[in-house]
Amino acid sequence: MNTESKKQRFLFLDTIKVLFTILVIFQHVRVTYGGSGVWYYIEAPPVDTFSLIFFITLSSIGGLFQASLMGLFFLMGGYFTPKSYDRKGVRSFWKERLLRLGIPLLLYIFLVNPLLIYIIHSLGIPNYGSFLTPQGTFVDYYLSQFQSLEAFIRFLTRTGPMWFLYVLLIFTVVYTLWRQVTKIDSVQRRIPKEFSIPKYFYLLLFAISLGFLTFLVRLFSPIDKFPLGIPFGFFTIYLMMFSVGVIAVRYNWIGKMTRHQVKVWAITILAAFILLYLYVFLFLGFDSDLSVFLGGPTLHALLFAVAENVVAMGMIFVLLKIFYAKFNDQGKILRNLSSSAFYMYLIHPLVLVPVSLGFAFIPLFPAIKLAIVFPLTVILCYLISHFVLEKIHLKKHTRVTQNS
Repeated sequence: MNTESKKQRFLFLDTIKVLFTILVIFQHVRVTYGGSGVWYYIEAPPVDTFSLIFFITLSSIGGLFQASLMGLFFLMGGYFTPKSYDRKGVRSFWKERLLRLGIPLLLYIFLVNPLLIYIIHSLGIPNYGSFLTPQGTFVDYYLSQFQSLEAFIRFLTRTGPMWFLYVLLIFTVVYTLWRQVTKIDSVQRRIPKEFSIPKYFYLLLFAISLGFLTFLVRLFSPIDKFPLGIPFGFFTIYLMMFSVGVIAVRYNWIGKMTRHQVKVWAITILAAFILLYLYVFLFLGFDSDLSVFLGGPTLHALLFAVAENVVAMGMIFVLLKIFYAKFNDQGKILRNLSSSAFYMYLIHPLVLVPVSLGFAFIPLFPAIKLAIVFPLTVILCYLISHFVLEKIHLKKHTRVTQNS
């Protein structure tokens, strides 16, 4: 009975994982047809009025909520880390982490990413970002990445959408070091046995302070720059969310969240959203260059960084508590999606790029293409993940169990 209830508590996190996996796919479909962002294949930017308004709206809303939504991925990573570490011990824990996160990351860096770049180039489509244009055959292009230290470092840090695995491994290293430090008696004695959720005012002040710190980081590393494959422009937010996940599981914060806290933070998120968009409307205009929010010594970048962190803090309470209270149960479809979500995330570039290329020469409005390509990509990712990748994993797990 205890085991049953224990598993039940985590179902809401699995449901959030499904939602965010689908949102990641949606984000990359939006970039494909909206032109604002970085992706392997981007069609010509929309020119008709409806599409421009539609994609500018999606881009601006996604821009404000990107940090908090991706941050909740890190929060879930932090939430499951302590129990996994305690149950397995440091050696087995890291073996599992490297198998689950490290191998997919290396496969993506050494195979999937260069292959997608080369295929896009061979079709005559301009590449994205600052990547060098592939020359010669795929083998020539691949070997050229190893001809100098600079080229090899650039090759290793082209993580594409797998940057999440890269950063999660970094945070896991930090957590492991912290666990070693807490073995020291003098440190262990200072760790409180009970730690209540801080009051709203202190959390809001903390979020605003993180906003200023984020602004300072973005003076040197704006949102659209990924030095060494790391999104330093979001690093403080993601580290905060991972840390909250670690603390939340230790002190049962999710179970202790109240309706009042959810209401207050929901109002705060709405207020931050309205105030930021009023600022844009009154002082910039929606047809202006919104890249001024990405970083640099401007008031625009500062206000955006503060709003992002406030929204991220609020989303911890609003989304987690709502899903904990309302979506802590799963039917067969959602259960299957939950077990496939990680694989869907891993393979979605390999599915989305060819699907969007298949619609490249069909004369449809960009918004209509998005409405077709997005659900088609989700469905294909699920089918491949559930009926192929999960079966391979299950057979491998069964074989290892029998051998042991």
